Amino acid sequence: MRRLTIGAALGGLAVYLFDPELGEERRERLFSLWRENRGSAVQAGRAAVQAAESARPLARRMTKAVGRGDWAEPFGRGRPAASLPTLIGAAVIGAAVIGGALVYFLDPVKGPERRQWLLSTWQETRRSALEAGRQAARQTAEAVKPHRGIVRDQVADAVEGVKSKVR
Repeated sequence: MRRLTIGAALGGLAVYLFDPELGEERRERLFSLWRENRGSAVQAGRAAVQAAESARPLARRMTKAVGRGDWAEPFGRGRPAASLPTLIGAAVIGAAVIGGALVYFLDPVKGPERRQWLLSTWQETRRSALEAGRQAARQTAEAVKPHRGIVRDQVADAVEGVKSKVR
């Protein structure tokens, strides 16, 4: 769950920093903060690397405990084996996409316009799908109309046949 959160945060950060209208200004602000706090950040990075190195043996033991088997086998789908790191990577990427989409649509500056566009596009698509369904139903009814007498006679004959057998 923690990796999903990190992935969502990374996706949101990417959308925030590479926004076509405000991204350049945001990147410049971030770069100036980096220049001012570079020493502290490097020290924190070294501490994080040391923590990761000390946790590596535990991570290896956990990975071995989970097993190296084919993860798709219990589901009987015949898919190629998926390792735990691959599954985690896919989940992080999915979370990054979701985080990016949230930031894109919840942006305080352009978000309302983007949400309105999405809503209007969805409504137009829904209307066109309903109209296509109605049109298909009308065409089907028109195509069946000339044959309804024949079908009615065949159904009536079948019903009479069943009634006579029941009697």
